[in-house]
Amino acid sequence: MLDARMFGVAVVVGVVFFSGVITTSAEPSAPLDTETLKRAYTGGIDFKSFLKKVDNRDVLAQLSSPWDANWRKNGPSDEQLSRARSLRRNYRLLAIVAKSCSDSVHTIPYLARLADRIDRLEMHLLSPESSEVILKNYSADGDMVTPTVLILNENFEVVGIWNERPLPLKDWLTYDSAVRDYEMARRKQFWYMWDEGHHTREEILNLLEAADANSGG
Repeated sequence: MLDARMFGVAVVVGVVFFSGVITTSAEPSAPLDTETLKRAYTGGIDFKSFLKKVDNRDVLAQLSSPWDANWRKNGPSDEQLSRARSLRRNYRLLAIVAKSCSDSVHTIPYLARLADRIDRLEMHLLSPESSEVILKNYSADGDMVTPTVLILNENFEVVGIWNERPLPLKDWLTYDSAVRDYEMARRKQFWYMWDEGHHTREEILNLLEAADANSGG
């Protein structure tokens, strides 16, 4: 079991409800209509297609684990797979990612591995350049951050939002405001290497389960 005490953080994942949308960030400023979201999703690509397009020269030099390496790392745990397979409805993850974004590199491949194992779960990726309206409406606190992941139900309604990085890492990075940028980047990289996508998948599963419970039927 992962022990977050070694990093001085408490692993607490909370979800907030806004008009049927479950989110780990701020309330959406102006939710988009389902037709717009459907077009966005169908215009995206799956992760394996994305991998073929990634040019590793675009990945920031300090990254030690590029996209394909994280994709090949440990997959979801048996417990996570069991939870995902217990979902009653089908869901789509619409992920806005930047190839050179370290948070995208260290979160999205692990979600792709989860979606690859679950029949009720799909994921498509979009670039920030092609999805600016989505980022403006659904990024955290009005900041256009990547990755931003929208959880869509079968009707392409947004039922969950996840932004940027896992909550324990956010808490850890904001604990000491005096830490220099390069040291903050080093700590973040170390945390991601230790975590290997565990908390990202946990938070997405929490959002999926909350949406499933909120859907009725």
